[in-house]
This record gives sequence, structure tokens and C-alpha cells, in this order.
Amino acid sequence: MRLKAGMVLMLGLFAAPLYAQEQADSVLLMDAVTVTATRQGQRQSRLPYAISIHTREDAAKQLSRTVPESLSGMPGIFIQKTNHAGGSPFLRGLTGNQSLILVDGIRLNNAVFRYGPNQYMTLVDPCIVEKIEVIKGTGSVQYGSDAMTGVINIQTNALAFLEKPRWKEEGLLRITESRMELSVRPSLKYEGKKFAFAIGAGSKKFGDLKGGDTTGFQRPSAYSEKSFDLKWMNDFGAGWVFTGSYQWLQQSNVPVYHKYKLENFALNISDPIGRGFGYLRLNKKFNAKHFKNLDLFVAQQHINESRISRKNNSTLSRFESDKISTVSAGADLLFNVNPYWNVNTGVEIYADKVLSERQDKNSLTASNTVLRGLYPNGAKYSNVSLYSLHHFHHGKWNIEAGTRYNFYAASIIEKTLGKVTINPRALVFQGGVNVELSKHLRLYANVSDGFRAPNIDDLGTLGIVDFRYELPAYELKPERTVNNEIGVKYISTALSGTLSVFRTSLYNLIARVKTGEVISGYDVYLKENVDRGFIRGWEAQLVYHPTTRITTQASFTSLFGQSVTKNQPLRRIPPFNAHVAAEYHFRLVMGGISFDHASPQRRLESGDQSDNRIPVGGTPGYNILNLHVAYQPQGISFRIYLNNIFNKDYRNHGSGINGMGRSVSAMMIVSLNQ
Repeated sequence: MRLKAGMVLMLGLFAAPLYAQEQADSVLLMDAVTVTATRQGQRQSRLPYAISIHTREDAAKQLSRTVPESLSGMPGIFIQKTNHAGGSPFLRGLTGNQSLILVDGIRLNNAVFRYGPNQYMTLVDPCIVEKIEVIKGTGSVQYGSDAMTGVINIQTNALAFLEKPRWKEEGLLRITESRMELSVRPSLKYEGKKFAFAIGAGSKKFGDLKGGDTTGFQRPSAYSEKSFDLKWMNDFGAGWVFTGSYQWLQQSNVPVYHKYKLENFALNISDPIGRGFGYLRLNKKFNAKHFKNLDLFVAQQHINESRISRKNNSTLSRFESDKISTVSAGADLLFNVNPYWNVNTGVEIYADKVLSERQDKNSLTASNTVLRGLYPNGAKYSNVSLYSLHHFHHGKWNIEAGTRYNFYAASIIEKTLGKVTINPRALVFQGGVNVELSKHLRLYANVSDGFRAPNIDDLGTLGIVDFRYELPAYELKPERTVNNEIGVKYISTALSGTLSVFRTSLYNLIARVKTGEVISGYDVYLKENVDRGFIRGWEAQLVYHPTTRITTQASFTSLFGQSVTKNQPLRRIPPFNAHVAAEYHFRLVMGGISFDHASPQRRLESGDQSDNRIPVGGTPGYNILNLHVAYQPQGISFRIYLNNIFNKDYRNHGSGINGMGRSVSAMMIVSLNQ
């Protein structure tokens, strides 16, 4: 395995790295302005953190049906798929409620984000994504709970004010052979001097996913999806800008494939599962010596999921419904202390309410039994936090430091226990330094606290989750991390790259402990703060231009996770993985090739060994080759994708379904500008 990993690394270093358009565009990608790491725009080369950026143009060059799939191949990111409609990013080895996801700077995570992979990131329409910023090794000080190894910020449709008004009508059509995909999306954008908006809607049908040479069609895995989005922006003058946004997406008849294949289910679907999200934002830019910017927002998010399940040869059907509403608000003020020191300080408030119910219906007796849902019905979860981020810039030196205090309140009502109130708190710090060693080379180092407050999923889950039965746990404390990292960033016209080495120490980890009981054929588990461990590793990314027509890129990630308490591997740690690609531009034609590698993962935690989605002895490695060709005359973009050319059967570690086999996809985008 080490030999193969080394060969892939050498291939990337000498043959080189990924997508960008021309030389200048790639340099901008490697040194783009980011806002997530500091809550203000700064060049990423000057920041003391590892940062990766994925743009709308990058996404067009991949066959990515979902937002998680579009992140595949980025350094530090590994995508697990429980089912075809799912997709959960592992950020430096952690996922689910241990990784924080934002949409336009507002939390997607809520009180029922579960430990381990979840599907909620797929409820953001990839067609509205303008840019994704992935900040690694920091995040809890900037954005609060769950950012134990970093933050993923999904930024949606960009709007601008133009002196000369412009309309843009666009239509997207994408298909994949064997009825694996049919996606249609019309959209409209207007940008004027004082007002701008974008509106769009989508309809997608995904057929049963065809695997590689030995798998064939994985049935049932087909599902459908509909979406709608609206965003607008007003310039009120005197530096005041108002932004509003609404996003809605719903998936229907989503089967959990491995439940049919491995757990004797005749029916196991989510129908529907959806998300509605809206926010209003008011931004004021000051023309003053000290006060520079004020940002205010209010938002509401609603996520609902209904599940239907029935075992083979059973007369009992289970109907479950979970609805989670989140109301939030925040204020951020940027001010200058002096020419070398400015500060972001602010407050954020989030409040969740959980409605959960379950009914068991017996077709033989026609009885209908109402039972407790997966979560305590009516549970409430609130979060109030204060933060202060300090930015120092002087000559070749850039320093980032900050602190955040978080107060949480969970209120749960149980029939047997009555009302249970829990108030976890956390105080976190971070600091980093970036120094310019030469015109193109920078060195950085940072130390950052991370934490995750126990949520409703930790505290109140009761029932079957994946392949186990879970009980509520009301004595949990926040999980904590300390991230230590050093790295280098090199930015030039022909060659740009980053290399980082890191270690994340994990404390008070919430682990599932087997009780010895068995309910409905499932082992019973209880969560406790019993684990301590670490994740160490390195990651690298390179972009190289041998000529102005050729762009190449490579990214590599290596992780090692260990539980110190149990003296065994940490759960679900991704294997060494790499992405290498090259692209050639000639006038209106563009062609590209990409290579994805994952080594075998044989270091398994005891929970991995009992996970029926992971083969005995570990997940095999894979090497996948893809091609794409694009023709882009004025107003039209036409692309053809040749997926998994050698038809290899493969599965990402921990996934419940195999990847796509050899197939052909096509995408056409027609744009009309006025």
C-alpha cells in the first residue's frame, strides 16, 4: 500500500495537478480572497490556515450530482455515501455533527445532526453554488460548535450591481445513460445599478445506479428531486446593502440501498426529505477611521424527513417523521484599532425545535400504534455565543487570534424522566502566524481549540440507527479538540502549491458503548464521554502550467487516527487518497483527464468491523480514470463525460453503495445575455 501511495504522489509531483482555466485563473484560485477563515476578505496565501476553494467552474468539469460529490478530490476531504442520494464529507477524518457546514455563513448543522455520516449536505442544490471555501484546522472560534477539524462554507449565487443593467437567461440539461440521470433547470438573473436578483427551479430524476464490472445495477437506489431558489439584493445608498434569499429542495422516494441488500428489508425509504432555508441580511460599510463594516442577519431553516420501513415477511410497517425548525440571528462588527490591527466582534443566536413521531401499523390486525419518535418530541435546543477575532498585519507578518464563549441549553421532556434541562458551555481560543519568506513562499503555523456541544441526537435518540439500537444519554459533556499545524504556501504564475502537516488531539469524545442488551435483533448502545484519541496527517495541493494551454493539478491526503483510550483505530478514518488531473484548452474546445486513487483501509475500529457496509478485512482500494470534453461557443457550453473508463467496481470507505461504473453523461448549458 505504501509503495502504491508513493507512486501516486510521485506521479502528482512530476506530472502535476487539476482544473482551472488559464494561468491567471489558476493563480487566483490558489490565492483567492476568502471570508470564512476570518469573517472578512483576505488573500488565502496570507492566512495561517490550510484553505481549499471549489468554484462553479470547477463543478462544471466534474460529474457531480450533489454538493458533497463536487468536493471529492479536494485535499483533506473524503466523501462517504450511505445511499445514492446521500453524501457526507469527512473533513480531516471527522464527519456528521463533528464537521461544521455553513450556507452563506449561516449554520446548516442543527440539533439532530448525528454522529457519523448524514445526508443533509445533499439538501443544498449544487446548481446555486457559486463557491465553496473549506477551512481546515480552525473554525470553532469563528463559527462555534461542531467545527472540530474545520469549516465548509457553501456560498450561493453571486450578485453584483452594474451601471449598465444586464439580463441573463440560462437553461441546463444533463443526462446519463441507462436512465441514471435526467436533470433540467431554467434560471433567470438580472443585475442593475441598485437592484439585482436570481431565480431558478430544477427537476431531477436519478435512476438505479449502475456499479462497476461485477456489480451491475444497484436496485433500488433511484429517487427524484425538485428545487427552487430566489436571491435578491438592494443598494439603499450611504453604504447600506440589503440581501434576501430563499432556498427549497425536496427529495422523494429515497431508498437506503444497503438496508435491502444486507438487512432483510422489503421497504426502507425516506419520502419525502427536504429543506427550506431563508435569510435576510443587512450590510453597512462605513467611511470612518475606525468603524469599517456592520453585518446583520436573521434566518430560518426547516428540515423534515419522513421514513417508511418494513422487513421481509413482516406485517408491521413503521412510519417515522422528524421535523427540525431553526431560527437564528447574528451581528458582526469590523473596526480598525490602528493601521496594523483590526477586529471582528459579534454575537450569534440559534434556536432549534424538534418534532418527532412514530407509528407502527400492522396490516394483519389493522392496528395502529403511536410510539415515541427517534427524538424526544418537542425538544428545544438553543445556542448563544460571543466572539472576538483579531487580525494583525505588519510587513511580512500576518497574525490571527481570537476567542469565543458559547452557552447552550437543551430542554427535553420524557414520559419516564419528566423534563430534563442541560446547559453545556465552552470557551475556545485560536491563534496563528503567517510569515513571508520570499516573494512566492510563505510559512505558517497555528494552534486552535475546537469543540462540539452534545445535541439532541446525542442526548435523546431512542431507536434503531443504522445497524444498532440507541438509548438516550443525559450526562454528556462537550467534545474537545486541539489542532496543531504547520505548513507552507507557494504562489507563482507557473507553479502554486500548499503543504501542511497537522495533529488533532481529541478529548471527551462521545462514543457508543454496548450495553449487552438486544432489542428487535439489534445490539443496544449508550453514548458516553469515554474516549480520547488523535488524528495526525498531511495534505498537499499543486497547480502547474507547463504551457498556457495546459493546466494540471494534484491533491493528496494522508490520515492516521487512533483511540488512546481503547488502543485501537478511530472509527471510519479515510485511507490515503489522491486526485490527479490535467486539462488542455484550444480555442473553443477543452479536454481533460482525471485520476482518483484510494488505498485499502484495513485499520478498522471495532465498530467498523461490525458495520455491514465495510467488507470483512477492510475496504479495498481503487484507481478510477475519467475523461471529459467540452465545446463552448458563444452562449453555449456542451460537455461529454466518460465515467470510470475501465469499469472498476469500487466503494468509498464506509459507504453503503458502490460508485458509478463505466458510463457516458452529457450536459448542455444555454445562456442568453442582454
